[in-house]
Amino acid sequence: MPREVTEAIRLEISPEWFESAGRPQVMSNPLGPGNAHIATAAIGLGRSILVAGSFGPGFPRETDRLMLSIAASNVAIALQRREAEADERRFVALVERSSDFVAFSDLNGGVQFVNLAGRELVGIEPSDDISDMHVVDFVSSSDQELLLNQCWPAALTDRRWMGELNLCNFKTGEKIPFLVDIFRIDDPRGHGPMNVATVSRDLRRQKQAERELRRLNESLERSVELRTAELMAEITERKRADERSRELQSALSHAGRLSVAGEMAAALAHELNQPLTAVANSANAALRLLARSGSMRTESVREIMDDVAGQALRAGQILRRLRDFVTRGKSEKKSEDIETLIREANAFARTGLESLEVSVGLFFDPRASHIYANRIQIQQVLVNLIRNSLEEVASTPQAKIDVVTRQINSKEIEISVADNGRGVVPLVVDKLFQPFVSTRHDGMGLGLAICRSIVESHNGKLWYEPNPGGGALFRFTLSSVEPTE
Repeated sequence: MPREVTEAIRLEISPEWFESAGRPQVMSNPLGPGNAHIATAAIGLGRSILVAGSFGPGFPRETDRLMLSIAASNVAIALQRREAEADERRFVALVERSSDFVAFSDLNGGVQFVNLAGRELVGIEPSDDISDMHVVDFVSSSDQELLLNQCWPAALTDRRWMGELNLCNFKTGEKIPFLVDIFRIDDPRGHGPMNVATVSRDLRRQKQAERELRRLNESLERSVELRTAELMAEITERKRADERSRELQSALSHAGRLSVAGEMAAALAHELNQPLTAVANSANAALRLLARSGSMRTESVREIMDDVAGQALRAGQILRRLRDFVTRGKSEKKSEDIETLIREANAFARTGLESLEVSVGLFFDPRASHIYANRIQIQQVLVNLIRNSLEEVASTPQAKIDVVTRQINSKEIEISVADNGRGVVPLVVDKLFQPFVSTRHDGMGLGLAICRSIVESHNGKLWYEPNPGGGALFRFTLSSVEPTE
């Protein structure tokens, strides 16, 4: 048929022609009168068809159909062969380009093929003949028994074995660790096993990385152990330093109490002189009366001795107050009534200074009733601040000092001591709480430093600010607690 006819027939092909392949078709002659007779035959599984046509009557005859069927079979075989060859070329290219060791053998272990990368890994030249080699030849002597007794039987029976084996380099004799995957290849047409193949990966870089990782881990563990030992030594030394610091703080606090006590010694001597003089005078009077006789004198002696006992008790109370203040006291903290604590501290701070016409006002916030503190230490802070203010305003007309408590929040109470004296010289303010810095010519400069140390040991803060009405104002905070039963 002319080309334009075949092109016209191709355009007329419909899906029904594929479904009814082998059944004759009739169509109009595209070039003139009459009909064209068409015969079709399926190629392979029917995804394609072979088409033939004629304008002659009686087409297709039996011979025509037979020839068309043979032609379709030949075309199917050619197409399958071309597809298989393309698959083979792709497979060979894939195997040859692989960096792994790829090899095939027969079922008895006779080597049939090793790719280029595999040859290079085990030291075999591309041109070397491997037809007489056996799979055992590629494995190091230490692993040959494992291959023959476990790996190869498992691959033939279970179709696959995977594990680690050492292959041997034929040139250098080096043992090379490989992750070996051995598997059986069966005939796709169902005729049983055909070959045994392997795809094996060189593990040298992985092993090197694992060794390096282990080395780094060991080095890290050693570093951690050393650093842990260093940290433990540092912690131990820090604990020792903290202990020394606490001891020094306690010593400084004690020194501060002794300093304050020394300043009050003259005043206390004067205060003690009165009851002791009374004791001496009464005792002498009693002795004179005892030298005489009579019941009246005996009753008088009894009265005199009662007075001696009272004056001696008074002197003892004065000394006991001094001893409680000067001694270190216990460092335990507990709930303390703030009003009682401040009143006692104020009374002690005024000892020996009663002659000063200074008004000391105590103002208590009813919400701020109890603090968590060491009573002796906080009283030391208050005594120091109040005595400083008393000495500062001694020559001030209408001198006054205010001690005020204030509830800041649910957890903190503030105590302030304010006076209307001259205040602190601005040049000294920044160094006011440093040891051996004093605003008095005869002061040691330890009082305020010790006071701040005590307050900070109670998790509080102590600071100075100018009194808005003139003079000095010291504030410090302490922890607030609920009163205990």
